Amino acid sequence: MTRRRILLLLPLLVTAACGSSGPADADELAARAASIGVEPDVVYAVSLAGFEPASQSAGVMGDAGFGVAYAAPDGRMAMLTTDPRGAADPGCVVAGDQHECVAVHDGVAVRLSAAADAVDEDTLRAAVDGAHAPSADELAALFADAPDGGAPVERGDLPPSGDGAPIDPEGAAG
Repeated sequence: MTRRRILLLLPLLVTAACGSSGPADADELAARAASIGVEPDVVYAVSLAGFEPASQSAGVMGDAGFGVAYAAPDGRMAMLTTDPRGAADPGCVVAGDQHECVAVHDGVAVRLSAAADAVDEDTLRAAVDGAHAPSADELAALFADAPDGGAPVERGDLPPSGDGAPIDPEGAAG
């Protein structure tokens, strides 16, 4: 290949490389996961055509898992959840108008569920089978609305003991 051809192709290669997102930085993943109270090894992402993570929904699922809703512009939803115990049988099941597919990745059960008319079973199965640790771009999308700082937000109106009901000042109820 001549030097001129290489110089002509170089901008295309650089542009293509800049448009892709590599794996998320481990420290960034750990910090973002800590900001919502989950371990980084339970944070997964899926590729589901037409759907994007609804970052305000990202949070703890169960005792130690992760969950996030994926939404389509037309209102269709799919729910991704993980369970670090991995205690699930891989495969898909249908219950009424809902279906759910499960795959186990590195000991973590990854579950993706949706209404049958929102995502077909083959697409759901392919997405959960391809579940992966988030790339840098996916991490940004998953945690766009998460608090920074590595700790859940302190409310200030919850008592240190008791039933956890907010403390309202006298006469606040009207």
